[in-house]
Amino acid sequence: MTLWDDPKFRKPTDEVGDWHVERSACFEHENPPTAMKYAVEKMTRQLLQRAPINIAAPVLCYAGTSSAGGHPCTVRLELVAIGGGHHLYRFTNESSAPKRWEEHRHFTADCERRFAHWCGQLNIVADEQAWPSAPRDVLQTFVMGVVVAEDAAALVVEDMAPVIALQRQVLDALRGGMGFFTACKEGGSHLFFDGSVFRRNDYGERPELSQVYADEASMIDALRRFYDWDTRQDMDPHAKPEIEVWRYIRGKLRPR
Repeated sequence: MTLWDDPKFRKPTDEVGDWHVERSACFEHENPPTAMKYAVEKMTRQLLQRAPINIAAPVLCYAGTSSAGGHPCTVRLELVAIGGGHHLYRFTNESSAPKRWEEHRHFTADCERRFAHWCGQLNIVADEQAWPSAPRDVLQTFVMGVVVAEDAAALVVEDMAPVIALQRQVLDALRGGMGFFTACKEGGSHLFFDGSVFRRNDYGERPELSQVYADEASMIDALRRFYDWDTRQDMDPHAKPEIEVWRYIRGKLRPR
């Protein structure tokens, strides 16, 4: 096999336009739409937004597009029916890629493989028409109830008072001689208070960093960014409430 046979190093062609692959499947689940949206977001690592609702004929559909893999990939989740305490959903994945850079066979195979992986985690329904669904007006009433509940939840703002209290505990601990330390075979980082200013010192194989933070706000911001991935990796692409983030950060304090 030559280098150009590898799809990662494919020689560009003169073809124009894009390849498009769309796959769709129905599945049933006891989770209501908001919870199912959350689960699909975690499964696909793609945040979804609710499509505008037509009050006259409400349809509940969430969608999101990512280019993380280099090409647009859209995920859609639509509530198709309800019945017997379960929900019937349609899960759709649509991807595109420029013909100039992607070989059709490889691109299609990648799309099929990704969709099959996701469907393997869902209870696929082979015959949508045979699924025991409630009447259409019942579904539409249910959809509007979901919309009202989601809109109300979106207005809730996290109380920052306990978060600020935790941040104060962290700053006081740093001034009292505690610090944050990471280490691996490639190196590590120390974040601490040296008696005058807050600092971050990196060491190891990467270019060493020595950063001074002039005030408390700068240190809080640095810690939040430093631990961002650690605090959310089990919920990606979702973010944890700030109170949980700062509980995690406080738990990482160690004596210097």
